[in-house]
Amino acid sequence: MTSVQAVTVPGIPALTSGDDVAAVISPHLNALSWPDGYVGMRGDDVVVLAGKILAKAQGRWHKAGEEPDGFRTRVSIPEALGLKAPDDVDQAAGEIRRGLAARFGGRPGVIISGSGRTGQPGRGVADVALGSAGLDVKTPTGESVIDAIAALAGVVMMSSPECPVVVVRGIPDVMTWED
Repeated sequence: MTSVQAVTVPGIPALTSGDDVAAVISPHLNALSWPDGYVGMRGDDVVVLAGKILAKAQGRWHKAGEEPDGFRTRVSIPEALGLKAPDDVDQAAGEIRRGLAARFGGRPGVIISGSGRTGQPGRGVADVALGSAGLDVKTPTGESVIDAIAALAGVVMMSSPECPVVVVRGIPDVMTWED
């Protein structure tokens, strides 16, 4: 029987333009407490990051009202500023993955997530994968599984809005060695 766990990563500071995302989140991943008592991250975990923190690290800021915002909500975006969606998300996910692999070993999966309407009125909003690295998107169900992981992480993030990073454990079947 497969057991999937998803936990928030507390203590992630606000990222700023030029930050190395893997370097900023690594100490918090290293201290992560799991329900079974395990501490830290394993090389076959999947790290899901809210697209906002990547966009902030990429410096995707603009003056409010000059361009459309890339995010559904304005939580953690200063009033005078707007924030465009992150750029080159698959490439950025690969860079974050390599940074985490260098620090933790293994080849963790990385998903950059963002909120989107489900397409049907009254069905709400779900997180989807904007980009990923280390997860198999080439199989017929690959993209659906990755979006499901992003949606799971989105639910967990909603329970702790101050935590823009979630680690999911227990889904090694979708992992790949390549970015």
